[in-house]
Amino acid sequence: MNLITAIEWAEGYNRRGLYSPIGVTFHWVMAALVIFQLGYGWYLGWQPVGGDKYVGYQTHTQIGLTIMMLGTLRFLWRSQIAGPQNVDEDSLAGRASRVLQAWFYFSFFALPISGWVMWSTLPSDLPLSIAGVIPFPNLPFHQLSEGLQQRLMQWAAKAHFWIVWITVLAIPGHAGAAVLHYLVKRDRVLPSMFDLNGPQQPGVLGSAPDKGPVDEPPPA
Repeated sequence: MNLITAIEWAEGYNRRGLYSPIGVTFHWVMAALVIFQLGYGWYLGWQPVGGDKYVGYQTHTQIGLTIMMLGTLRFLWRSQIAGPQNVDEDSLAGRASRVLQAWFYFSFFALPISGWVMWSTLPSDLPLSIAGVIPFPNLPFHQLSEGLQQRLMQWAAKAHFWIVWITVLAIPGHAGAAVLHYLVKRDRVLPSMFDLNGPQQPGVLGSAPDKGPVDEPPPA
């Protein structure tokens, strides 16, 4: 399946008011990684200084870089195909949804970059990689003075701290809005994140093959 075919296939889901399996996979994989990172980062913060904590932060940084890579791929995918129009874009809910979505995309890049900056200020021979496969270099901060490295560490740590906490507050807002849509507005926002059956309308890309007209029983 080439890119054009994949886009046409995904648009078949969107015309039914659903997210495509590609979009749903991006969403849940990245959501799981973000939740893990928040919990793991909190856990590492309580660990005593030592080699295990150092290796833990290496793992934490590498998972963050993986999220950044997935965020880039997800952004490129969304630039080619928009999601289904389940919410009125001009309504308060639509504007809030866009703000939350923009924040999450911002955090996908700002958190890994600030973590990368912090890691690059530490004296370490441990290498970084994306998903443990793609090598990723440290920033060349070893050429800077020790005082400047410390300031970079402090700035990055403050940015990381605040972005984490805003994201922690944004997650229940995002999840709560989906539940609200399902329970109150009875729209397809939440079900579309779980329904992977695809369009059932003949002629719509991604739908099941048309089996032809169904013979109707004769009138009684």
